[in-house]
Amino acid sequence: MVFNNSAEIKWYRKRLFLWRVFSFVLAISLLYIFFNNPKTNISSQPHIANYTISGLLVDADQILEDLEYLEFEDNVKAIIITVDSPGGTTVSAEEIFLKIRSISSNKPIVVVMKNIATSGAYLFSVGADRIFARENTITGSVGVLLQWARIDQGLEKLGIEMKEVKSGKLKAEPDLFGESDEEAMALTQKIVDETYRWFLNLVKERRNVEEYAISQMSDGRIFTGRQALELNLIDEIGGNREAKFWLIENREINTDLEILIYDQNKSTNFIELSVAKIMDYFNINSSYGDRLKNNLSLMNIGGLLSIWQHPS
Repeated sequence: MVFNNSAEIKWYRKRLFLWRVFSFVLAISLLYIFFNNPKTNISSQPHIANYTISGLLVDADQILEDLEYLEFEDNVKAIIITVDSPGGTTVSAEEIFLKIRSISSNKPIVVVMKNIATSGAYLFSVGADRIFARENTITGSVGVLLQWARIDQGLEKLGIEMKEVKSGKLKAEPDLFGESDEEAMALTQKIVDETYRWFLNLVKERRNVEEYAISQMSDGRIFTGRQALELNLIDEIGGNREAKFWLIENREINTDLEILIYDQNKSTNFIELSVAKIMDYFNINSSYGDRLKNNLSLMNIGGLLSIWQHPS
């Protein structure tokens, strides 16, 4: 390349320097994205992992992935699950319950309830080896519901009329566009009742509750931690300290082991967001990029619910 004067040489060197810096940062960022293990926060020393399940349960995939990692991580000698959730879809709660039972066959796992652990959150909690709660924790709400909204009257005000042709009278029942007849409502109630019996039998089997407790919980009511202890829905009033003491006394966990928080929701930094944008621009796909996108996506709730909704 031929330069006419020193100013052109200076401009060229500056531009070359900037491109080299950009290329270096991009290369480092890509290496970080593709080779970084999002679970590197796990200690290299033996410890008790504290994993939190909070909020509305819609999709349990990430929770199951995290729990499976903790199940087979050699340095995790026991797991304390902190629960602060009103529940969610019944299937998500069922999946978490089954995973907790699987973990229990390999290493001790206990649940510590915080502010609320109701319905689906209580469902999966009964899979643990021991349940702790505070005196004023809200728990219970054993039951199932199926909700839908009618929008036909709203559409009518907009001048929109819905028509449909169905292969059978119970296809897509209950629907959003009219009053369900007695047969459709009876079928829906049968599904809810059958799932409720499954939920209740799960609690009876795991908690060994008396008939009095069953009569108390059969209407789906909530309980304080004190009430839940009296009904044997939980094992003990306490938190992480009491949970660790129980693990030491009953599961031969070393007294020197620390309780370390497992940061399953790794925060996204500027470099990660920038590289995700670059990957999108060049249509580069990776599981890490997908995870970033999923963190920003909206989730829709479908299916049977096991959730306690506080009246607003």
